[in-house]
Order: sequence, then structure tokens, then C-alpha cells
Amino acid sequence: MKALKTVAVALGITLGAMIVIPLIVLAGLFVWLKLTEESDEEALDLDQEGA
Repeated sequence: MKALKTVAVALGITLGAMIVIPLIVLAGLFVWLKLTEESDEEALDLDQEGA
């Protein structure tokens, strides 16, 4: 019975990790996109002022 409980806990942790890790990756990509988008806008502003 203890082995069954251990397997159930391991399965729960594995399923949780399969859901949480991709969400963390997507959140990181979203933050990176927002940060690079702001720096791109600053570069465009500088180009327009120079023209």
C-alpha cells in the first residue's frame, strides 16, 4: 500500500511539472518579448528623430 501511495505522489508531481514548467517558459518568453518590444520602439524613435 505504501508503494502505491509513493507511485501516486510521483505521478502527481510529474503531471504538475508537465503543466507548470511550460507555463513558466511561456511567461518568460512573454516578458522577454515585452522587454525587447520596448527597446525596439526606442530605437525607432531615435531613427525618426534623426530623419
